[in-house]
Amino acid sequence: MSQATSPTSVEQLVDRITAGTEQLLRETAPNGSAGTRAAVEELLDVVEEVDDLLETIDFERLPDAVDASALPNLIKQDGLPDAIREKDLDVALDLSTIRDLIELRELWNTVDISDFLQELRQLKTELEDVVGPDAFDSTGDSEAAAEVRKFVDDVKADATNAALQQEAKKAAKGARNGVIDGHSKFENLYESTQRGPGYAGRKPVSKNPTAVSSVPYGPLPASVSTRVSTVPTNVRHAKVDALPRIYGRRWRTVAERP
Repeated sequence: MSQATSPTSVEQLVDRITAGTEQLLRETAPNGSAGTRAAVEELLDVVEEVDDLLETIDFERLPDAVDASALPNLIKQDGLPDAIREKDLDVALDLSTIRDLIELRELWNTVDISDFLQELRQLKTELEDVVGPDAFDSTGDSEAAAEVRKFVDDVKADATNAALQQEAKKAAKGARNGVIDGHSKFENLYESTQRGPGYAGRKPVSKNPTAVSSVPYGPLPASVSTRVSTVPTNVRHAKVDALPRIYGRRWRTVAERP
């Protein structure tokens, strides 16, 4: 999920890896044969798609999507020696409890699902150009892979619902930004009309000495009632977090965000 904030250490690491890989491939291409150059170009396309895919993930919030306390349950410590000797991860991994590891709500808040799936399809297309179209046809007999596929199948409906809510949230955010901009312009206009003569701008310029503006002078005080709301932060049963509530003077802080 692309963010306007400064990149996290993980994002910086990913950027360095992808940039270094791209530079290495570009330095290799001119010195190779035509076949090598073609292969390098295909690998560069893969690197670019990987970078685009990772941009759909908010790495700052990613740790919130994983319950670290459940991680030890995925590894069968008694099976580690056999797994290393037999080169079989199924002996040491037990992914049947993977559902306990993933916090789905936080996962949906971390990944832009629609963009992720789109970039994933494009990445698969680029990988097929490198390893061939049949490389993804084999499902294999790995128990770990089977558990992952089962988990994905179980959360598909939830992911679809979350993706729809994400798209609705994007649309609402665009409309709200327009309202915030209009509110800001209105307040600037309001303040510009309060600078006339009279009682600090409240008394209008008029030949009628008893005329007084019905518009209250000055903005409302920043009292508790304008800073606190009892409306719940999130919508019950929603798959993704709602946009921050705007009330009282809070629209100013929202407007100042990048």
